[in-house]
Amino acid sequence: MFFENSRLQQAWDNTSIAVFKDCPRKYFLNSVQGWRARGISPPLAWGGAMHDCYEVYDKAKIEGASTEAALCLSIRRAFELAAAGFGDDNRRTLLTLLRSIVWYSEQYASDVLQTYRFPNGRVGLEMSFSFPLPFSPAGSTTPYYYSGHIDKLALYSDSLYAVERKSTTVALSEQFFARYTHSAQIGGYVYAGKVIFDTPVSGAIIEATQVGVNFTRFGRLVVHRINDLLEEWMGDLHQWIRWVESCHKEDYWPANTESCSKYNGCQFRNVCSKNRELRPLMLETDFVQNRWNPLVTRGDV
Repeated sequence: MFFENSRLQQAWDNTSIAVFKDCPRKYFLNSVQGWRARGISPPLAWGGAMHDCYEVYDKAKIEGASTEAALCLSIRRAFELAAAGFGDDNRRTLLTLLRSIVWYSEQYASDVLQTYRFPNGRVGLEMSFSFPLPFSPAGSTTPYYYSGHIDKLALYSDSLYAVERKSTTVALSEQFFARYTHSAQIGGYVYAGKVIFDTPVSGAIIEATQVGVNFTRFGRLVVHRINDLLEEWMGDLHQWIRWVESCHKEDYWPANTESCSKYNGCQFRNVCSKNRELRPLMLETDFVQNRWNPLVTRGDV
């Protein structure tokens, strides 16, 4: 994922570029040096389990299983994934996961979205992609790459869409969905769909699951990307990577202190608040090194 004998990242995805946008120093600690918090946060663990269970359900359905049979397979998977627990959040438990799966099967029993099957028989679920970007580091002809994972490809109104599944505890309001109408993540999905698949991707569908202690709600939003916006997405990505190159060349990664308290606080906030000579020890004590690799695949495209 990095150029040979270099700390300059070659393979990019929305996760890694978003970390740099948030804070260059956070990017350096997290993506370049590979420091990560120990374990998986309960929201991520629960959300990952939800994705996995929905995938099991969809795959069984497209293979011809009845709703009841597909639901049984999904429930079985939920028990397997919940063995390690989801922390102490009473909104994210095995019970709320099971309820979400059952209600999902009822909500979308006659779904207008049809999971896409490629001519070669490949099912459009949990698909990884990677394609070369039309630019390289200064003085090099080796391109950068952009990678990602599409939760689901589905046909809707005779057009192909990338379905992005989200889990949340906040209300599925217009404000919630508005954050995705100009999302760089969605731009990447649609751009990838246009350059990789024989059938162009028309846009993305945000499929959200809101989970509470005593309820689960579902909502969807269709997001389109016209060619002009896709070209702008590529131009923005190019500029952001040029700024990464600048930090890499100067070997200086400034802290964006405006981001320290976002998302319940940056995981490196306490590290950055200490003198520089103390930071290596804090990182070794409180974190583990495991570089994020955008090229790790979930399936073949």
